[in-house]
Amino acid sequence: MFVDVCLAMMIALAMVFAGVVPTYAADDATGKVSVSLESGTSATINGTDDYTAVVTITNGTNSMLASGEVKVLTNPKYSFNSSSLMQSWADGSTPDPRLRRLNTTLATAAVDSIEAGGSRTVTLTAHAKTSSNSSDSSSSDSNSTDSVLDQFTSWGAKPLNITYASQNSDGDNVTANIHSFVTRTQDGLNVDATPQLGLTMALPLTGSNWQVSTNDVRNLLTHDQSAGAASSTSSTSNASGNGNDSDATDSGNAAAKSTTVTSLTDKQRRNQSSLAATLRRHTAVQAVADSSYLTTFSGTPQIAALMQPRGFDIAFQSQTADTLPWKDAGLTDNLWSASTATDMYHSVTGDEKTTPATVAWQSTASWTLSALAAAKSQGYSAVVAETDYDTDSPTAVHTSKMVVPTDAGDITVLTTQRDLSALAQDSATSTDAKAQAEGTTAGRMARFVAQSAFYQMERPYEDRTLLVSFGTNASATTVESLMTQLESCSWLKLAGLDDLMQAEPSVSGNDAAKRAAEVPSMTEAANTDADSSTTDSNNANTTAATAERLSGQVSTLRDAYAEITRFADNVLAKEDTGNTDSGANTNGDSTAKLSESAARWVTSLRSAYTDLALKAFSSSKTNDQRLVKAAGRIADGLFSGVTVAKPDSINIVSQSASMPVTIANSHPYAVRVRLMAGTDSEQIVSSSGEELTIPANSEVQSTLTIRVLSSGTATVTIQLQDSNGQPISDTAEAKITSVLQINDWSGYAILALAVLLGLLGLWRQFHRVKDPDE
Repeated sequence: MFVDVCLAMMIALAMVFAGVVPTYAADDATGKVSVSLESGTSATINGTDDYTAVVTITNGTNSMLASGEVKVLTNPKYSFNSSSLMQSWADGSTPDPRLRRLNTTLATAAVDSIEAGGSRTVTLTAHAKTSSNSSDSSSSDSNSTDSVLDQFTSWGAKPLNITYASQNSDGDNVTANIHSFVTRTQDGLNVDATPQLGLTMALPLTGSNWQVSTNDVRNLLTHDQSAGAASSTSSTSNASGNGNDSDATDSGNAAAKSTTVTSLTDKQRRNQSSLAATLRRHTAVQAVADSSYLTTFSGTPQIAALMQPRGFDIAFQSQTADTLPWKDAGLTDNLWSASTATDMYHSVTGDEKTTPATVAWQSTASWTLSALAAAKSQGYSAVVAETDYDTDSPTAVHTSKMVVPTDAGDITVLTTQRDLSALAQDSATSTDAKAQAEGTTAGRMARFVAQSAFYQMERPYEDRTLLVSFGTNASATTVESLMTQLESCSWLKLAGLDDLMQAEPSVSGNDAAKRAAEVPSMTEAANTDADSSTTDSNNANTTAATAERLSGQVSTLRDAYAEITRFADNVLAKEDTGNTDSGANTNGDSTAKLSESAARWVTSLRSAYTDLALKAFSSSKTNDQRLVKAAGRIADGLFSGVTVAKPDSINIVSQSASMPVTIANSHPYAVRVRLMAGTDSEQIVSSSGEELTIPANSEVQSTLTIRVLSSGTATVTIQLQDSNGQPISDTAEAKITSVLQINDWSGYAILALAVLLGLLGLWRQFHRVKDPDE
């Protein structure tokens, strides 16, 4: 027992002198005490400004915590010597013994008692100069004549251990801590002049969380919005005395080609507006824009390059071009080519003179060698790879550029730096780091600055530029905070995308081709032998599920596109015209074509479908499923808009009767259908096959002739068919009851008998033998 007590005391004393406070959960099994960094925390120490830490202590237990203390511990002389060591510290580990001796108190503050389930935020300040009249009761400072900040005499990332100590209501000690970083800048220090580390801060402007309004889909099916655009243009031209039918036609065609039923939520619009303002303030942000997404801005923002339309997953399409029915789904290469992106940009901005560079951005699938060749053949000068092309070695990072030779020519691959991009996207670098300071934006910002300083220091005389991605779901607040911080970092140079494109590649030629050849397709990644690791197995299963989902989407879209095409070709009413340039679909007769306005409406339908289909291959599963479902609603809505009303049941007391049938068309253009009917009885039959034209937004009444051979009941089933005999509506049924009067049959029998007797009498008259007595 004595030995155990002595051992415990020795361990406790060692931990005190080491400056490390372990984390203990409170006795209550319902939760724990946690520490987090909040906005307002300093990421740097520059020698002239105060250091501030805003810390929140959360009591997740069922016990009140007594008054306690928060400390920020550090070692001003410590320098990290590897990225893996920084990651270990961020994850909460202390692999370097020196990290267990953070015995310099940077700042300390008292914390009032905290109710169970409550939290308290305090501000800790280390003043750059001694202050004897601080009025902040929640903060304190070193009482020495020299500021603790003066001890930071070497620049770079420094470790922080933020600790909290208190007691619960049972008198048990309760402690909690998190690991973080602070960076001593080069300001005021005697450091060698070395090349700045280049950072290209890229912001992909595209949507990955579109909403689809049911009203928008309904309006598309019941109103021709392109006709409204054409009419408006014609009216404006006539009012100005410059009436020109071609202008109205062009306006209508343009409106039809740009039709969409997707939109942004109010929250997204607010964030977009803030992003636009952030881009104006921070011109170093390199926006890579989807031209179609630019239409949602109230004013076109300044961009550095264009990406593929709708952020479509070019890599996945190229990997499955020979196995999935892309063309049958109406999805062809021209829809996502670089030239299409440029044309859309010119249409959106009205600026025909400016032609930005085109860069294909990675979506879900990886850039395999074949995918790179496809991107190059479609006109893209570069691609951005967010996975699989990490050029970082265990000792240093390199310029985020490689040039890969493909069958279509050399293409530039720009690789996002993994850790910096994760932090810029407001994500922790690991699960363990999320449980530490990287669980909040403030902690992630501090890590970003510290990591960038380390990258510059590891190769101080090498000129390098790293690509950092804010991601497709960037928050304006995050972009604003990070850019404001980075613009004050003297060791960084915020480079443009063009600077990165012009930089010397870190890998090229055969080495780059070999690396690209090792990138697995989605199918290969899903079939990877993952026996060696549970993580690998989980990744393979996730990839397999994603590949199956995306493949299913293509098949579903193919069915929807086929139905839209069938409706346009076989249901919409054609008109006889000698105009062979209308571009409308024919239906047997070469002179039978859709009217110009009807053809334009079909273009609207296909444009809305295409917009949904291309946007359905994003990085968001929820978004993809929502848009694929909406594409199916367009196809289904076309046919459900042509309906046959359920007829009333009828009673028949004669051999025939008429049954009225009402057919309705809710679409803005006429349709032509066949009225088909049949019964389940051989004794009661119905007419069938009448062709009817139902005008736009109208109803037409027709009649079915019911013929009865005998008394009984039957059910007549009615359905509309297209010109090829395929059903276009649900069936409607009605009951028929026939009661033939017996007098009718007896009359026919008597008449037949009379005729027979008459014939017999005539026969006897002509064949009678005369009596000799006559």
